Amino acid sequence: MQSPDVNQPVLLHGEHGDFASRVEGIADGALILARPFGLPLDTDLDIGRPFEVQWTSAFGLYALSVRVTERAVDGKIRIWHAQPIGKVRMTNRRAHVRVSVALSLILEYGGEKFEASLLDVSEAALRCQMPEPLPKPEEGEEPSLRAYFNLGGAEFALDGNLFRSTPKRDFTELVITLPTDERTRSALRRAVFAEQIRARQLSR
Repeated sequence: MQSPDVNQPVLLHGEHGDFASRVEGIADGALILARPFGLPLDTDLDIGRPFEVQWTSAFGLYALSVRVTERAVDGKIRIWHAQPIGKVRMTNRRAHVRVSVALSLILEYGGEKFEASLLDVSEAALRCQMPEPLPKPEEGEEPSLRAYFNLGGAEFALDGNLFRSTPKRDFTELVITLPTDERTRSALRRAVFAEQIRARQLSR
């Protein structure tokens, strides 16, 4: 059975909303989850009641129905032993999970820096807009491109490639492809999911 990694952030989805948690361990087929801080005592995410654990991987979003069978305290962390009651399901088959954002972004292009607005991001690319288009390069020149932004509590400074530049009425929209090394992809994947969790909590 595919399951989230230890220390991976996850979303606990119940009848009354979504709550951020983390996988503390895996034992005898059960997920050991951190009980979400501030969760009311009378909740549908508690012992004997089924709910979903959702997480992301390189292949998309996954969900697993579980039921808490045991509660304990590990140091200062309240934990749940969540026993699967079904099979892992892929809930999003996109090659790369994407999250919509409204964040500031700095682009360093050909040695100059430009302010832009980040619109959405995945582990493979980002889409942003800026008031004016980037300067046209000299013939035969390929200026370096680097993107600086914060996402999901993490800071990123990534080299990229300009995939598309589309003039609009009042701005220019850019699509920038990002590095393909697995370490960077993994960090971006976690940040994207953390941002999804934050957005869902704010929308409650």
